[in-house]
Amino acid sequence: MMILDRRGLGSLFLSAAVTLVAAPSFAQPSPASVDPRRWVESRLGAVSRLLGQVSDAGVATATRDAQVARILNGMLDIEELGRRALDPYFAQQTPDDQTEFVRLLRQLIERNYRQNLESTLHWQVTYGVAATAADGTAVVPTTARSRTNVRTEPVTIDYHLRRRGNDWIVFDIVTNRSSLVQSYRDGYTRIVRDRGFPELLRRLRQRVVALGTAGTVNP
Repeated sequence: MMILDRRGLGSLFLSAAVTLVAAPSFAQPSPASVDPRRWVESRLGAVSRLLGQVSDAGVATATRDAQVARILNGMLDIEELGRRALDPYFAQQTPDDQTEFVRLLRQLIERNYRQNLESTLHWQVTYGVAATAADGTAVVPTTARSRTNVRTEPVTIDYHLRRRGNDWIVFDIVTNRSSLVQSYRDGYTRIVRDRGFPELLRRLRQRVVALGTAGTVNP
């Protein structure tokens, strides 16, 4: 179980990056005009406003979590993340098993996120200059700093994005130079190699149950 438990760290920083932005309110730009940094800022700004509603207007936590989960699911390409994390084993599975793996991975990330939501509220995120590559992918660098303890080391969170039509979507998150995809790959491919894909699915189901029974939100 320790292999799977390490995923909580990646989801913690994912939730930190998603929830800790002190971004101003602004209208959503049209997809064709969005550069990668502005795309990330707009999604994180929407989450920031939702969190502000919780404290200012008493919006129910469950409603807030559901709304934030929808933004998260629309922002993160779980299928691509899972495909990269299980390479080369993902392509060797049946379509049904691939779908089940992606479904469980989505639940695992979402429930880890929900567990860590409240612990990440006192951080300030700043943005660096987005970099684009020849293959059309982009990286949006951010730095998170504690607002309550200046001695806390800052956390770097880099969003790796690819094009999806005229829009963007995140396929990896690198926290303090540690890739979320690579972190999953280190644990998951070892399980598949040593014990088989059904064992990985069994452990994922077990972990999802351990994180709670809250309903999932479809993207």
